[in-house]
Amino acid sequence: MGMVLRSRPAISRLLLLLACALLATIVPSAAQAAARPSMPYAWLDVASDTAATVRWLPVTGASAYVVLLDGAQATEVTETGVVISDLDPATMHTVQVLARGAGGESPKSDPVVVITRASAACTHYVSTSGSDAGTGSATSPWRTITRLVQSWEPGAVGCLDGAFVEDVSILRGGTSAAKVVLRARPGSVASIRGRLWIARGADNVVVAHLGLDGRAIKDTARNSLPSPTVNGANAMLLDNDITNVRTRVCVVLGSIRGYGAAVAPVLAYNRIHDCGRRGQNTHHGIYMESTRRAKIVNNVIFDNADRGIQLYPDAQGSLIAGNLIDGNGEGIIFSGAEGFASSRNVVIRNVISGSQLRSNVEHYWEQGPRRVGVGNVVARNCLGGARQGNFATPLVGYRAAGNATGVLRFVGRAVDDLRPTAESGCRNLLLSKMLPLARVA
Repeated sequence: MGMVLRSRPAISRLLLLLACALLATIVPSAAQAAARPSMPYAWLDVASDTAATVRWLPVTGASAYVVLLDGAQATEVTETGVVISDLDPATMHTVQVLARGAGGESPKSDPVVVITRASAACTHYVSTSGSDAGTGSATSPWRTITRLVQSWEPGAVGCLDGAFVEDVSILRGGTSAAKVVLRARPGSVASIRGRLWIARGADNVVVAHLGLDGRAIKDTARNSLPSPTVNGANAMLLDNDITNVRTRVCVVLGSIRGYGAAVAPVLAYNRIHDCGRRGQNTHHGIYMESTRRAKIVNNVIFDNADRGIQLYPDAQGSLIAGNLIDGNGEGIIFSGAEGFASSRNVVIRNVISGSQLRSNVEHYWEQGPRRVGVGNVVARNCLGGARQGNFATPLVGYRAAGNATGVLRFVGRAVDDLRPTAESGCRNLLLSKMLPLARVA
């Protein structure tokens, strides 16, 4: 591939970039359309904690490709891929590509969201064979996660080793320049059974590379509470396996009941599955109750009892991109109630398929007084296989554009291997190696 880009400061214009990319596909005349190269199809290939590779399909008539990083032109290449280096861990960037040829320049590609992975530089250690009387070092690890999160300071990276049975309440966080990280120790496997809560005021918390089983430890009041729950700002859930083995909602982002909105949460590279009991109509994979500028990117969200993602009642300015959302009761719902209406949310380039109870995309707007969301968009997704069709009609409170229909076939659906077969539909949206399509042993 050859070309390496250095990172530049992120520009907080991602939804604007998406809107511009959608509008750019409308060209002034048929003659110009014939002459100009077509818009490149780009995707995130792989990402580490400090670098990422973005690739794109070759464009007929293109002699070079211009790469934009965080909205600014970074380089021009002849290859169909670029390596972006010198990134900080757990940060978000956008990459766009345009093709340049004899007929001029193509429209810019849809923004590719690049989210780097959590830092692997452990500063504290916790092990099921440790002791809270220890020092928290690699040779004298603590025993409980609670001991870690009660003592960490900005920049701490707490690394876990073992299977923990513990409710974890994170009440203090880091800063934008020095996040706090809770993760598996690199090279080991770690899991938490119990409720994980990132409280209001615990900002800039990263939870990564963990198995998160939200089932209650005991039959207590917590038995009905979702996990993980996020009420802090700038939380990131990266590379986790999240479930509760069919007991209730899994991920809840924000609250309209006074616990605090989730501001700018990021969920990427997670498997979120088998959440909730069938027939409840309230047990979802991701419940976006009160969010601002959420990014739900490159997750595999499957076999949850009800909605894979519920935007209800107060999800504002979200980006939902590059996910596989399959086999849930329903796929995604735009909705509002209690005086709220979810608005200006963009659902783009996802595969939404196989909804077991109703449709792949739905809406619900509370009656009397009726408030309907505005600015919601469902564009360039691939949909198919729902019990009641791709869209609940008529469409109210959102618009749909450029979506396709495909029949998905998986390598091993019965064993949760969601890699598409060679003849599967929607394959072009499942190219990223960051999508955790198969279970990691």
